[in-house]
Amino acid sequence: MAVRVQEKQLPIARQELEIRSDLKQLPQAREFVRDFCRNLPGSPLDEDSVAALELAVNEAASNIMKHAYHGREDQPIHLEAEAFPGRLEIQLHHFGDPFDPSTASPPPLDGSRDSGFGAYIIARSVDEVRYYRDERGRNCVALVKARKAGGK
Repeated sequence: MAVRVQEKQLPIARQELEIRSDLKQLPQAREFVRDFCRNLPGSPLDEDSVAALELAVNEAASNIMKHAYHGREDQPIHLEAEAFPGRLEIQLHHFGDPFDPSTASPPPLDGSRDSGFGAYIIARSVDEVRYYRDERGRNCVALVKARKAGGK
């Protein structure tokens, strides 16, 4: 029997923020992402990557507020940002309803709908999206953006 032990990579930077499930808290979530990205040790993210990550976090938080918590404005959303040498990861943890991306149909891009683009926008804004339940029983959306060596 062979056992492979893989070391968990430790982040070079980490930050957390707790917000309420109130749409008025979205600017605070975007500012959290922007500040974290701008204060990274080593190679910073370029402005386009920061803007894309901000957009993805805004959409994910908005979807949690509107759909997972059904518009209740008093529920917690815990954001965790971690930077690694090759990537940045933002996780949004919540106790609302889970989201199964396999049940979401792609939105029509013909102008026939005004909403329902959140998961599509998120997937196009980051390099990887994962939906799962964490070790504390919370639902989680993990957004991953690659960091290029040498900065921009």
